[in-house]
Amino acid sequence: MEYTGERFIPDNDGLEIEAEHVHRYSAVAPCLKNMKVLDAGCGTGYGSLSLSQFASEVTGIDISHETIEWCKEHYANQQNLNFIQSSLESLPFEDSSFDCIVIFEVIEHVEKDIQNKFLLEAKRVLKPDGILVMSTPNKTVYTDKSGYHNPYHVSEFYLDGFQTYLEQAFSTVKIYNQSLYAVSSITDLALKERRVKNLQNSSIDLEGKYLIAICSNESGSISVFDIASIYKYDSQISLHISTLYPSNEGIYQQDKKQSTTIYTNENNEFSITFDLSTYAGGTRFRFDPIENQFCICNIEKVITDGAVTSHVPLNALNFHKWGFLFMNIDPQFEIVGDFTSATFLTIKGYLKILTQVEISEIVDQIYKQMIEALEHKGSNSKST
Repeated sequence: MEYTGERFIPDNDGLEIEAEHVHRYSAVAPCLKNMKVLDAGCGTGYGSLSLSQFASEVTGIDISHETIEWCKEHYANQQNLNFIQSSLESLPFEDSSFDCIVIFEVIEHVEKDIQNKFLLEAKRVLKPDGILVMSTPNKTVYTDKSGYHNPYHVSEFYLDGFQTYLEQAFSTVKIYNQSLYAVSSITDLALKERRVKNLQNSSIDLEGKYLIAICSNESGSISVFDIASIYKYDSQISLHISTLYPSNEGIYQQDKKQSTTIYTNENNEFSITFDLSTYAGGTRFRFDPIENQFCICNIEKVITDGAVTSHVPLNALNFHKWGFLFMNIDPQFEIVGDFTSATFLTIKGYLKILTQVEISEIVDQIYKQMIEALEHKGSNSKST
C-alpha cells in the first residue's frame, strides 16, 4: 500500500508515532473480552488485529476500497476478524449490533456534519449498555502550541468541545490524556500489575497531545475500561508475517506456501492457525515464524486433526531463556507428522523480537564466550 501520510502504516512512520498508535489499541484490547467490536476507520487493520486477540468478533470499516482489500488479503486467516468498506455517516449494521465501537484518530478527518451523523449512528448500532472509545488530537497542544497544521485534519477538537460533542449522545463520558515522553520507569517486580506514580517535570504541560474518551449511556459499563498505562518501546512493532511451506520429497515448495499475520500478546505468546485442506497430505512442513528479524522463538504446542511426530528448529543458535535464539533473520522450524487427511494446523508458542539493546547484549555475551574459549585453549596448550 502506498504511504501518503494520511493513514498510519507500520514501518513507514517514525517510531514515536507508531508508539502512540499502538499504545491506544494495546491499552483498550484487554478490556474487550467476549465483546463484539466495531473498529471504525480501521486503516491498515493492525489495530483491528490487536483487538481481535481479546474480542469475540471484530469488524473493521474504512471508506477506502484499497485499504479494505489490503486488510482482507493480510488478515484472511483470522477467523473472528472481518472488513467492510463503509463511511462513518451511514453504518451498514442493524440496531444494537455491537458491544463496543473503537474509533482512533479518525473523527478529526471529516466535516462537522459527518461527525454528528457518526455520533448518532454509533449510538444506534451500539447495544443499550454499549461503549464508544474515541481518540482525537487535542487542538490546544497538537496544533495551537506546536504551530503545525495537519493537512488531513478537517475539524479538530478542543477539550471542552470534545466533551460537549460526545455528551450529545452519551450520558457518561470519561476522558484520558495521552502524551509521548522520554521516561525512566521504576517498577515493583513483586506486583503482577505494575502501577506507577506519575512524577512530572514542572516544565511539562499538563494537557495531553491526544484525548481518549470512554462513553456510554450505562454508567456501570465503562467500569471494565481502565486504560491508564505506560507503553514501553524501543523498536518498531510492524506487521509480522508467518509462513508455512509444505515439503515434497525434501524440497519446501515456495509456490504452495501459506502466509498470515502473527500477533503476540503482552507475554510474547502467539497462536496461529493454517488451513491444510488445500494440501494433498504430506509428512512435513517448514514453519517460518517471522521474516527479517532476530528473535527468540519456541513452539510449545502443535494442534491438528492429523498427527504430529516432532517440531524442531532448523537454524537456531542455541536455547536462550524462553526459547531458541535465532541470530539469523530467517528463523525456521520443521514440523513432522502424518497430515494425510489433516484440515488445519495450529501452532502455539513464544516469540520475542530482539531489540537493538538485546542484540547488543547477546553479541557481547557471545564475544565474551569466544574470548574465554580461546584463552582456555591457549592455557591448555601452554600446559602441555
